[in-house]
Amino acid sequence: MTTKTVHWGYTGPEGPDHWGCLSEAYSPCSEGIEQSPVNIASYSTEDGPSIEFDYSSQTTTARNNGHTVYLDFAGGSFLRVGGTPYELIGVHYHSPGEHQLDGEVFTAELHLVHQSDDGSLAVVGLLFRQGAASPLVQNLLDAAPDSGESVESESGAASDFVPGRLDYFGYDGSLTTPPCSEGVSWVVMQSVGTVSQEQAIRLQSLTGGANNRPVQPVGERRITAVSG
Repeated sequence: MTTKTVHWGYTGPEGPDHWGCLSEAYSPCSEGIEQSPVNIASYSTEDGPSIEFDYSSQTTTARNNGHTVYLDFAGGSFLRVGGTPYELIGVHYHSPGEHQLDGEVFTAELHLVHQSDDGSLAVVGLLFRQGAASPLVQNLLDAAPDSGESVESESGAASDFVPGRLDYFGYDGSLTTPPCSEGVSWVVMQSVGTVSQEQAIRLQSLTGGANNRPVQPVGERRITAVSG
């Protein structure tokens, strides 16, 4: 999720350390107290809201805005968190991954962005280590247009992105790109997939290099580990 009001990037004077100074609209990037991503190193194991994926739609568009590649989906696919429905808007990637587990930096991360009727956002994070190639990531790569381009795409079904296990880490956070808006419900899946080195190189080449925001302070927030 991004805004083009003021140009930003991942390196130099437009990089993450400076986002909050680039625009008043981006002030949460430096002033927020519930920012994402985070290093998931301390968490409580407890009963949390159950999650359910009810995905039935197909991709409609693939967009490369220079920061990442988005796959947009037709309506009708929902993530339910404790019974509250959030409709799937789209999927995009970061490489290296943004969230960490006990300090481990992942090769890539997919974000499945959802929105409820009242405008609230819930984002699912899928983490990937380097290893065997991922068919899921390959579908995104095959659909990806060049930077600045948008193309019609029927590259896959939303159901392809449903994880096999529903164990997750949950916490309250923000968008990981400007304007870094808070109030985002994060669901980071505990199971980890793999991507090949070739796929990782291709992901970063699409955006001219790494496109991950560094981890942010957890502060007073509670992270929960929930069994699916």
